[in-house]
Amino acid sequence: MNLKPSSKDIFGLAVENYFFKKDRTPISVHHADFYDDEIPVDYLFRTYKDMPELEQLALDLCRGRVLDVGCCAGSHSLELKAKGHEILPIDISEKCIQTCRKRGLEEALQMDFFELNQQKFDTILLLMNGIGIAQTLKNLPVFFQKLKALMKPDSQVLLDSSDLIFLYEDEILEEDAYYGEMKFKTSYKKQVSDSFPWLYLDFALLKTEAQKEGFQCELIYEDEHYSFLAKLGLS
Repeated sequence: MNLKPSSKDIFGLAVENYFFKKDRTPISVHHADFYDDEIPVDYLFRTYKDMPELEQLALDLCRGRVLDVGCCAGSHSLELKAKGHEILPIDISEKCIQTCRKRGLEEALQMDFFELNQQKFDTILLLMNGIGIAQTLKNLPVFFQKLKALMKPDSQVLLDSSDLIFLYEDEILEEDAYYGEMKFKTSYKKQVSDSFPWLYLDFALLKTEAQKEGFQCELIYEDEHYSFLAKLGLS
């Protein structure tokens, strides 16, 4: 399984322009069935005090050598590095990685998570719905096996996601489709990305699928907006 950068590196463009030019133009997120959403670019540069409680807790729980998957502008890695952790921030966006390095993360690497090999980590961090990189339910076994390959016997995985059932409270759901399998486009100024799949999981399903692949799964935190933080370990 490979993650392909969009033909337009939307997040990279926005991150680069904000860092170098203080351009605050937001990123727009598009889904065929919902209203457009916006991501303020300065949010991608947040410090610990401006992070939601879920993210603060995840960073506090990190230990040892940390892999920050989908690091974007590097805000989580910067906090971890300041605490003395050895970190490896990775992202498929070249512009995001260039910005990370300018911010002081010289170890940041442009890398597809599924192509990272021959390394082991004490903590694997996947924030901002990091499990979305699995893209679909059928890809979860590949995702979990990749995690295993990067873990030591006592390693932990910290990831968050959201139960999107609240979007469908008044609808009858299709039996042959999972409501957390989404397709999005993103845009920035006049640049529009290709459509890409993205996965959101409810905790019960995450736990079930993780256990099938030999993981323990613990609910660490959940908020009133259906978001949660989970910790995985090898069984």
